[in-house]
Amino acid sequence: MDLATFTEELLRFSAEDIRMCAAGLDAQEVSVADEVVQWGAELAIDRLLRRHCTRAETQQANAVAHRTARLVVDVARRSGIELPDGDVTRVARTAAEIARGLSLKVLAGPFLELILVRWERAIDAGSPQVINAA
Repeated sequence: MDLATFTEELLRFSAEDIRMCAAGLDAQEVSVADEVVQWGAELAIDRLLRRHCTRAETQQANAVAHRTARLVVDVARRSGIELPDGDVTRVARTAAEIARGLSLKVLAGPFLELILVRWERAIDAGSPQVINAA
């Protein structure tokens, strides 16, 4: 996934999508071990920015994260969600972390993958289940 694709995905979110995504993210916080892995990935991306990127690249990554969080808030507002709202904050923060990692491209590699897997699970948790008769 690239930043443009991720942004387009966020623009298509509805109020229901935001609620389901937030619920999916919350459901994944059942295990402390899972949370530690998530925090480790976020901290690793932060370390990459501090140690391997120029000041301009770091500022760009942080600006992308900020714009992405604002995008989620704007989408929520247009969808009729009254702000402030915990679900919107949850989704916006996670989306910002993803955007920050995506801005690093290959450098974020496996750390970004950990965050993306969690995001995709949260999105899938809200998708309607298809029942097949076998």
